[in-house]
Amino acid sequence: MISMDNNMDNLDQTGQHYMIDKSLIKFIVDSANLKKTDIVLEVGYGKGALTRELVKHCKVIAIDIKHYDLGLKNVVQIDANILDVFEELYKKYEFNKIVSNIPYNISEPLMRKIFKTGIETVVLTVGEDFGKTLSKKDNRIGIIANDMYSVEILKKVSPKSFRSNPRVDSVVARLLRKSADSNSYSDSIYSKLVLFDDMKLKNAFEKIFAGKTKREIRSLTNNLLFSKRLYELSNEEFVALEAYLSGIRSLP
Repeated sequence: MISMDNNMDNLDQTGQHYMIDKSLIKFIVDSANLKKTDIVLEVGYGKGALTRELVKHCKVIAIDIKHYDLGLKNVVQIDANILDVFEELYKKYEFNKIVSNIPYNISEPLMRKIFKTGIETVVLTVGEDFGKTLSKKDNRIGIIANDMYSVEILKKVSPKSFRSNPRVDSVVARLLRKSADSNSYSDSIYSKLVLFDDMKLKNAFEKIFAGKTKREIRSLTNNLLFSKRLYELSNEEFVALEAYLSGIRSLP
């Protein structure tokens, strides 16, 4: 058992709902196409209903802010806020899939962390509105998600599938990482830009295309959008950035 005592907030008060629908749990696990060699991260394991099904197939790294003693073999339980320790856990355990019923209030910040990794399969139960955000290329999270992953909404989920019942309908979303040779020009840019999301876009371009001269970089980033950081852009500005990047064909 690993304990990481960072920001030990109560998940029940911050968006966590425990799944009790056994047929839904089986559907989620089946949708991840798990193999014995897989290592799965589960965020918000709660009472372990999903964990018990996952561990039948592979090793599980289960994290929750609150501790529940599941007593399961082949499961590493961690008490922590996933947003504080995601990078550390990814480096240590090298999980290649994420299968989770996540607290809905961490949906976007968790996706930002996922974008920085090579995780091949993500199956999440999220609020219906966030599912729509993921599936549409009219917002910053949706544009990046669809460029880097094949995004599918697999099933709509009733509040009755949880205890306590969420106030909104939910969906099961699956993201499958695109292979490198399937990426378009703008896709390959996003997979690099997310690694430098703390920099202004023009500075991030200098890092990504170090082989080009500063003059060449300035000519490519001669747009007000590049004076901002990636996630400082509004959804409308992100759509404009996508159109701008899609129009460039000179970079590798």
